[in-house]
Amino acid sequence: MKIFITGGTGFIGRYFVERLLQTEHKPLCLARKTSKTQFLKDAGVDIQIGNVTDKSSLQKGMEGCDCVVHLASSFIFWFRDNRVYHDVNVAGTRNVMESALEKNISKVVYVSTAAVYGDADWPIREETPVGNERASKYVRTKYQGDLIAWKLYEEKKLPLVVIYPTAVIGANDPKACGRYIKNYAKGRMPVQVLTKLYFPFVHIKDVAEAILKAVERENNIGEKYIVSAENHTWGEINKM
Repeated sequence: MKIFITGGTGFIGRYFVERLLQTEHKPLCLARKTSKTQFLKDAGVDIQIGNVTDKSSLQKGMEGCDCVVHLASSFIFWFRDNRVYHDVNVAGTRNVMESALEKNISKVVYVSTAAVYGDADWPIREETPVGNERASKYVRTKYQGDLIAWKLYEEKKLPLVVIYPTAVIGANDPKACGRYIKNYAKGRMPVQVLTKLYFPFVHIKDVAEAILKAVERENNIGEKYIVSAENHTWGEINKM
């Protein structure tokens, strides 16, 4: 099938595209003019220049596609202009979901984050009620995007599947987690931090595989999947 991907140049997106290229599916990636797209070009992947904030570019890219994988998000801990979180994680998600409806896409796989469960009673399962508090602007806006997607599923029959990864780690991780691990391994961290605090971790390749399985699985519209592997303290991560 032909799959339209937002966020294909990001951390998870790049691994997912590489996994997709091992199949018979045909990816088409949305990318901003400023994105680093050489690896997509080298792999022969079609690129639609645009942005999730530009609905017309989404609709153009989705033309003739069977499935949408929505990965694009703003995850950096701090932006000078906080509107970026809302523009991408909330308004951008709405644009993607509405465009998918307008273009009669057969399935939308939206990659959210398990952090949207907030201060729920952990450990969580898919059916666990979400908590009342979420720790950051990123997570709060991702949760708002979630609510929009599920509302469109309920009211407009959006063919939605949602993936909720826990803390994703792997090679070339640009997030604070990846930078910490790299710096610690290279002896650049003078102290250890949060050594007794547990986090649920999952490897990036497992997340890419989970997305592919969600795309390919039949009769799973309306399902949600938490994707996780092992719980570790940062002290245990440091020892490894």
